Amino acid sequence: MLALIQIIVSILLTVLYGVKTVASFSILNIAGIILVFLIANILTTLALLIIFVIFIYATEKIDSRKVWKRRIINLYSHYLFRFYYRAKLIVTGKENLPKNNNFVMYANHIEYTDPIYIMQAYKDFAMGFISKDPLFKYLVLKNLMYGIGCIPLTRFVDRSALETILKAIKRVKMGQPMGIFPESKRTYSNDLIEFKPGSFKLAQKSKADISPVCLYNMHDLSKKFRILPTKIYLHILPVVKYEDYKELDTVELSKKVYTVINSQMDIYKNS
Repeated sequence: MLALIQIIVSILLTVLYGVKTVASFSILNIAGIILVFLIANILTTLALLIIFVIFIYATEKIDSRKVWKRRIINLYSHYLFRFYYRAKLIVTGKENLPKNNNFVMYANHIEYTDPIYIMQAYKDFAMGFISKDPLFKYLVLKNLMYGIGCIPLTRFVDRSALETILKAIKRVKMGQPMGIFPESKRTYSNDLIEFKPGSFKLAQKSKADISPVCLYNMHDLSKKFRILPTKIYLHILPVVKYEDYKELDTVELSKKVYTVINSQMDIYKNS
């Protein structure tokens, strides 16, 4: 939608310029029209980004559980990553989306943009994420993350890490789903690494269902000299109900979810 607005505005400005200034179709005049079209595109992009930044700051303190905030953010993320980043997201398993907000999403972690695409797949849920502390040091990004309910997590197992989990448990119990990457770091590949059992305390302590997600080919987005759009894949796996896992400890639960996601990864690899 935003890409369409950009193109329409750019065309209108270019036509207006052409009607008012071009008397004949010389090579110089045609070059001028092309230049105006490019400048109009750049200015429209900057205007849209400025509006987005204003939106981030203006809505940061508004309840992060508001779905309308997420829909506007998804509108912009689709514009930036589909139109400019040339990423074509293919989502499957939509029938497995949770039926309510009492869940925690667990996914493998390939690239830094993974949460962007997960939010697009879970567009009807105001999901927050447990994210690494360094990300909250960047202007605008930190305001965006706080605004959608993300919680910073340090890399050290200390009191602050425990407080992060307690905050996340409280959020889930209040009706905001949370997302977490149990590998605890990006893999830059289609191979899973061991899940951290401690990450599953969030689901257990909040007595929430688990919504597993398998991401595939995300690292292709970082290939150098990439021109053509890249297909990336996201599969939503069946929900693991709390009643079905409540007797498991975190190690057993970690292995269970790992197996589910890894099975889908094998399907991608063999297809």
